[in-house]
Amino acid sequence: MVALSRDFENLREKTIQIQWCHSCWWKEDGPLQPLLLSDWIRVDAWYRSRSLEIETGEEVMVPVLDMVNHSFTPNAHWEHTSNGNALLVLVPDILLDGGSEITISYGVKGDAENLFNYGFIDSEVPLTSLILEVEPIATDPLRVTKVAAFGKRPSVRIFGHSNGETSWDCPFVYLACLNEEDGLEFKTVQEVDGSQSLKVFWQDVDVTESTDQFERLISGHEREDILKFRALNLMRDRIELQLERLHASEQIVETLLNGEMVDPNTQANALELRRIETDVLGVAYGAINEEISNLSKVSSISQLLTSVQVDAKHDDPSAESNEEDDFS
Repeated sequence: MVALSRDFENLREKTIQIQWCHSCWWKEDGPLQPLLLSDWIRVDAWYRSRSLEIETGEEVMVPVLDMVNHSFTPNAHWEHTSNGNALLVLVPDILLDGGSEITISYGVKGDAENLFNYGFIDSEVPLTSLILEVEPIATDPLRVTKVAAFGKRPSVRIFGHSNGETSWDCPFVYLACLNEEDGLEFKTVQEVDGSQSLKVFWQDVDVTESTDQFERLISGHEREDILKFRALNLMRDRIELQLERLHASEQIVETLLNGEMVDPNTQANALELRRIETDVLGVAYGAINEEISNLSKVSSISQLLTSVQVDAKHDDPSAESNEEDDFS
């Protein structure tokens, strides 16, 4: 929703000065009702529920194929041909009765994405997942540069496995936790055509095309444990923030459930999604906390934590006096 709100405001900002857009889309007393965020959300859902991403990265719509339903165990798949067509192909060695439904897999997507785009949560999938946006560290002077160099919207995908364990994937967090003193460097390079481009260097090596590979790039670094410790803390803070948001919205959810504004099917889906995400986030939070606890016992990190505590006492003289009073 945050991303959709941002996109909607961007659309408004770029079109409100265009005369016909202003008259038809934004003007309060115009010939049409002004566009609302809810309109943008609906259009986005229509588009995403029917579009396909082909091998070139382009998004297209394919007649007939856009109406094929999803299944965790599909009996067909589609192929993109060299002449630009799309073929619907049955799974090899399968026999179907006449009138059987043809199904494909929509791919590995989060439960929220499936519910928003297609209107269902796939209960057959043994793996649940959710995607959260990740912000760079607010006090990091390189935060804007890091996002630009990363080239994609920073996010974390958290997986809940059938055995009750969780895992997560967030390439950006390893870039976000690095500093110049660790060996990270950004340079603006002038190209032959006069344009400028941003280059990223790690340990004096150009890694501009590998900004999503820093988990691998920091392997073997003399401060590898400390860098991983930073990344884990950033992940824990992000998950904790999401859990706080879920808990803070409980009263709003109760109000909606007690009213008649939301139909029963939508209520059931929303509550199921909320339960899944809360459970997965809770387990992930506990697992990351355990990792942090184990890493904090490593000598380099325990020394770092001790020095931070000492610095905090020096910065706050009252802390020492309070401790002495308590001790006495």
